[in-house]
Amino acid sequence: MSFVSKETSGVELREYIANYTLALNEKFHTDSIQSLLEKRAEFFDELLISLWTSFELHNSPLSINAVGGYGRKRLHPQSDIDLAIISEGDISQKVEETLSCFLTKLWDLGTDIGHSVRTIEESIQLSQKDITIATNLLDLRPLHGPQAHAKTIKDALYGNKILTSKVFFQEKMLEQENRHQQAKNTALYLEPNLKNNPGGMRDVQTIQWIAQKHFLTDTASTIKSTGFLTADETSELLESYDFVCRVRWALHSVVNRPQENLLFDYQSAVARFMRFGSGENTQHAIESMMGFLFRAMTRIRELNQMLKDSFLFDILKHQPNQPECIIDEYFSVCNHLIQVRYDEAFIDKRQVIRLFLLIAEHDDIHGIAPETIRLLRQTRRRLLGELSCYQGCQEEFIALLQHPKGLKTALSLMHRYDILASYFSHWERIQGQMQYDMHNAYTIDEHTFKAVQAIDSFSHDFDKKSFVYIVNQYVKDKNALVMATLCHHISGKQVGDDHQLSAVIAKEFAELHQLKSSSIKLIYWLVTHQELLITTIQSHDIADPEIIKRLAKTVGSVDKLNALFVFTVADMIATNEQYWNEWQECQLKQLYLSTRTALKQGIENIFESRTLIRENKSEAKLLLANMNVEEARITSLWANLPNHFFSSNSVDEIVCISDQILNHSVNNNVVYIPEGVSSGSTNLIVYTKDRPKLFVDIFNVLAGAKLSVKDAQIMQTKDGNVLEIIKLLDNNNEPIVEEYRLSQIVKRVEKSIHNEVSNHNLTTPRFVKHFENTTAVEFLKSSKKNKSLLKINTLDDPCYMEKICLVFSQLNLTIHSAKISSLGESTENVFLVSKNGDEQLSNEEQGELTDLLVERTA
Repeated sequence: MSFVSKETSGVELREYIANYTLALNEKFHTDSIQSLLEKRAEFFDELLISLWTSFELHNSPLSINAVGGYGRKRLHPQSDIDLAIISEGDISQKVEETLSCFLTKLWDLGTDIGHSVRTIEESIQLSQKDITIATNLLDLRPLHGPQAHAKTIKDALYGNKILTSKVFFQEKMLEQENRHQQAKNTALYLEPNLKNNPGGMRDVQTIQWIAQKHFLTDTASTIKSTGFLTADETSELLESYDFVCRVRWALHSVVNRPQENLLFDYQSAVARFMRFGSGENTQHAIESMMGFLFRAMTRIRELNQMLKDSFLFDILKHQPNQPECIIDEYFSVCNHLIQVRYDEAFIDKRQVIRLFLLIAEHDDIHGIAPETIRLLRQTRRRLLGELSCYQGCQEEFIALLQHPKGLKTALSLMHRYDILASYFSHWERIQGQMQYDMHNAYTIDEHTFKAVQAIDSFSHDFDKKSFVYIVNQYVKDKNALVMATLCHHISGKQVGDDHQLSAVIAKEFAELHQLKSSSIKLIYWLVTHQELLITTIQSHDIADPEIIKRLAKTVGSVDKLNALFVFTVADMIATNEQYWNEWQECQLKQLYLSTRTALKQGIENIFESRTLIRENKSEAKLLLANMNVEEARITSLWANLPNHFFSSNSVDEIVCISDQILNHSVNNNVVYIPEGVSSGSTNLIVYTKDRPKLFVDIFNVLAGAKLSVKDAQIMQTKDGNVLEIIKLLDNNNEPIVEEYRLSQIVKRVEKSIHNEVSNHNLTTPRFVKHFENTTAVEFLKSSKKNKSLLKINTLDDPCYMEKICLVFSQLNLTIHSAKISSLGESTENVFLVSKNGDEQLSNEEQGELTDLLVERTA
């Protein structure tokens, strides 16, 4: 390369580099990727040294050094070439001018050149302040000039005076965590960033730097020598890393410019370059290549986690915050990581799934210990079939899905460590599978997982004022909703009739786990109709009453509509960052409300309701029998309760309320708040002798205590009692959890039952004053021939309830039941009323009642 000098033209230099790149590309399928990267680095070594000497800088007090990837002798076709030019002290003006000419000449190379010009002291000082500079200089490699410059800087860096191993580790882990969060903690983007996504090249390099710093070595084989990975694991890590590097080389070669994101536009060309296929075979070639890539990145992330935790607890002598805590004969917790207590623990396959259930049950567990991850990996490989074949695994899996904290960290770790794929083979088939439409940003398995996480967020982390959060509170069968979401693309297909195949697989999966009949039917229906709401919005006029009527008939019940709405929002959120927006939310909300109204007008499927009542009664009776409650007493109580008590409440709620009435009533009165938070609210149960204005008095007491009634069921019993189930939130829209406040609520309500509470002067909430009140009164079709059913929509203002009930009292109307549902700033109140105790209102009387209600609430 002696002909390369300062006189060599830019055209000649670029042509020379291009020819060498082509020569390396011809060896792409015969040579190892690391040797190609090294040869390219050595090529630029010679070129830069030749230019350096041609400018006579070899006679100067400066040294030229490679840093970063170039310093590691790992140079991709379009990678930056990073240089550190170092001096012992200030340089003369003449040398500075010559150096300027040299740096200007580097522009002729047609390659991105990054450079710094610093003294030794400046380099060390900046390394102390900036972890990025320190990391770059760890790979400092002298090209020409005094080698003592690099040695002095590296001695300082590899020692602990300016940067300890502990500080370096903490900084690099924080850097990695931030990088992962920016990528939404997934490697499974359809257009992955090969360098920075979880499982990308940077994850391997980060561990390499940490090992270099701690073991005081700058060799590329440091990871092998740590002893924290077995020989097989080390080979797996390096092979996975090599594949990502090969894809990056191919991407740089076909794009011919710096590019880290493997965009759809480039995937066919990269697959062709890597000889996965082309022409009619292009789609299959892309899927094959991306499948290899996603598996490689998933394995890198898994092994990165093992190494990270090994460094944290073994090398860096991290002091545990608490001593080892033994859970049982199989598991213990140490340093917030769960670990098995002996290597053969997973011979009992049940323990594989139970490990993740324990993570959900223990808030102090944040992850899995490295040795336990290793045992999980070994168990994965040794499996002869699916974990779901074992009954014990099925029981633990269902318990995990049903656990309030099971879907966040625990299920996330199951997904990350491929245990979901080991649990059932259908999940394994969708792992890393591409989705071909303009909206999806993730692979099928990652999209599905994110949809399940979104479902979980609606109960815990979502904006509590949002419409989807509110509707989610009304979803009765959350278990069916979660399983339907988990299986909605399980066939590996995403469009058209292929939803039917996913629905069949989902149904079989639900049957395997012995879910009740109504849950299985709901799962099958949700998966089959997963695009129903979106298709309606996209293809029809949602203001057309006929469209709404047809949709309502297809849905069949408000319960199914609630579940489908929540599922649809989760599916959209999991599609990409922009797909769920204010416009989509507005359209979906309008469609939901219109369909809900149509269903309330009598389109609901009565047969489905009867099936649900029968199932809930059967399950609740069995649970009560296990609590030693006599069947005759249960039958006697239930005979007095209306059917919608059994369809509007969960089995657990039916059991709890029945037990309170039968075994814990005082003078046949029950005022009770169950322990814990149900569906994001505090539930108040009142069972007592009915009397005029009872509900208004209770409502006023609650409103006077600054409590918000978000839902209320009022049910008259056949023996003259009334059962009221009221869902409450405080003035911050949060459940009430303070024991003293809960006891005060119970005492005040008990007094109101006996008319022992003074009247409250209720005020309109400040936020409601900004909305114009347009009270809407509508009479609905009633299944009771001697009673009238009406719906009153008002703003969510506690003052209105008393006004409504006073109108009923003025017209001598009896309230037989009421259902109050808050949706955003409005409230939907549905009352079943009669005149003279047992007569339906005439058309004239309905008109008079409507006029009075509108007038009084104006």
